[in-house]
Amino acid sequence: MITLGKNLRKARRRKGMTQEQVAEATGVSPQAVSRWENDSAYPDITTLAGLAMPFGTSLDALVGMQELRDADSLRNIHGRVLALVAQGQDAEAEQLIRESLRIYPDNSGLLMALGETLAHGDRLDEAIAVEERVLRCDDISLKARCTTMVNLLFLYRATGAWEKAKRLVKDLPHIWESREMMLAEVDEHREQALKAAIRKTLVVLCRKIDGLGDTGTPDYVQLGVDFETEMSAEDMIEKIEKFLA
Repeated sequence: MITLGKNLRKARRRKGMTQEQVAEATGVSPQAVSRWENDSAYPDITTLAGLAMPFGTSLDALVGMQELRDADSLRNIHGRVLALVAQGQDAEAEQLIRESLRIYPDNSGLLMALGETLAHGDRLDEAIAVEERVLRCDDISLKARCTTMVNLLFLYRATGAWEKAKRLVKDLPHIWESREMMLAEVDEHREQALKAAIRKTLVVLCRKIDGLGDTGTPDYVQLGVDFETEMSAEDMIEKIEKFLA
């Protein structure tokens, strides 16, 4: 997506320039600059070529092409990190993340990956520091924030920081506000969506029962939850009933 308006406004403010000054530098009216910044109009090709010059930046950066390239690069990095972790090559994954953070030092996704990799290697105090830093990032999405909070809960539990864990868990959504439950409210095929949500819930509960004695951070925190199971719904319900009894 081209984000000329937002980037132009940021570049202008960073330089301390007014719209009138930009207009004078580019030979257009202040109203034209205002329309560019609001993305209601775009400069013609002859104006666009020299638009980045007053700001000391590149045209690619101004129109958002650099952001697109960065996003593609980051997707590639995350894919390689996950592949290394899945192969048990935690040291190689950590090295790749740290090298990438030199290029993208405040990227919340890379910091999350670093925290998860450190936790996977039982370097819990450092992992906690990194995950807490993630929660202070400006670019973090709601989903990533919830994931980071869950990661921290396991880390706090593993280090005996029970009070921190209890305070943090209160900020997580209720079960009825989860993605699966809400999908059953907005999907056109609500009955099928609710069945899928219930099955996923049964899988998670059974895995919680199986891992009750574990004290470390589960692998699925980094690799994701695998909802595939050979158990039938009846078998899972029976397992949960035995546990409750």
